[in-house]
Order: sequence, then C-alpha cells, then structure tokens
Amino acid sequence: MPLFNRAFLVISSDTVGDGDGVFEIYHEMEPDDRVEKQYLVGNAGSSVSGAIRFVTGAVDELPSPDTDDTLRRGLDVDGGGGQHGGTLTFTTGLEDVRWGDGSGGTGPGNVTKTDASGDGVHPRTRLDVLQYWIANTLTDSRGQARLHIGQHTDGSYGGVDAGVYGNAFPIAIINSETRRPVEDPSDTEVTLEYRKTQAPKNGLLGEVADWIESVTDPEFLSGSETEVPDA
Repeated sequence: MPLFNRAFLVISSDTVGDGDGVFEIYHEMEPDDRVEKQYLVGNAGSSVSGAIRFVTGAVDELPSPDTDDTLRRGLDVDGGGGQHGGTLTFTTGLEDVRWGDGSGGTGPGNVTKTDASGDGVHPRTRLDVLQYWIANTLTDSRGQARLHIGQHTDGSYGGVDAGVYGNAFPIAIINSETRRPVEDPSDTEVTLEYRKTQAPKNGLLGEVADWIESVTDPEFLSGSETEVPDA
C-alpha cells in the first residue's frame, strides 16, 4: 500500500546534519495539489486569430466568428509552461515520529539542532528543527528535497511498497508557515508550499549554474568582457 495516510519530507545537504533529514508527517495531514498551465498563446488568442484573418485573409483555415460563435474564443498553444505544486498542511505534537537526521537518539532529552525524533518532544522544538533544515539548505532542481506521498514513493519510508511512479518527486520549497492553534496549543500547525521541480541528469544543472555564474561575473557586468560566454 502506498503512502495514503502519511508523507515523508526528505532533505539532503552537504553542510547540514549527519545524513538526510527525514520528517514523518501524518497528524491532520491535508495535501493540496494543483497544476497551473501557462500557454505560449493563450489570453490573447482571440486577438491573434483576428489578426491572422485581417492580415492574411485566411478565413478558410479559421472558424468564422459569425457562424461558429467563436468571437471570444482564442487560439491556445501549450508549450509545456507553468508549474505543478501545492501545499501540505499538517500538525505535529508529542507523537513518536522521525524528525531530522537521527543524530540525537529519541525523546526530549536527546534533541540536537538537526533532530527532534521520538516520543514526547515539544512541538515548538520540532518547529525549530524543521525550520532550521529549510532555512539552511538549498532546495532546487538538484533534488535536495523530496516528498514521498501517495503513489510517489520508492518504498524507502513508512514500511510500504513502491508506488506506481517508483520515486518521490523533487520539490522546491517556496514557503514554510507555522502557527499554534488557540483551540489546541499543544500542537503546532505547519503549511509547506512547494513546487515540483525537474532534476536534470548528466551534470546539466551544474553546467547551467556555471554559465549563470559567468554572465554575472563583475568583469562581464562592468563591460570589460564584451563577449557573452558560450551556454
């Protein structure tokens, strides 16, 4: 069975922790997934089709607004742009869960700055550890942050089989908000906003990063180097 009732946020870093930070999420978990498409031609599509008629006279190739009721219907060209992401809202309290890199053992007496696992750990402490990981690590298309949820898991966590997609999906963490509910101050509510991101192979992302670094070099920006580096 895939991860239907819980999720695992996994964060990897070369500078934070003694291993991957693993955060087990299941208490009052509310996932929200959304796809937002951005079209090469979209909102202005009806204007584009009108311009084509006017400039080229290509009335046979386009629907007639008089007979086909298409005056305000545009031409849409989907080039694959947009984003797929969502939010994950949950609470954490005193439950016995994995919460960090496991460096401190378990329980409130073994907390470290990168781990707050085990039973009875104060939710404020859990919040501090989670925010420490998010604030001090990079989460981009190098795949440092992965979310195991639903059918998106390789079975590494939660004692489940791999889902139909075989792997967790890499995410870019956009925002992490927390609050203490007045009705139950023993819990801390967390909302993670994220965007699914690509994880290119064969060092492509490193090459892109090197190119960005070269074009933002002070000498290039000052004009002393006039040739744009090869991409």
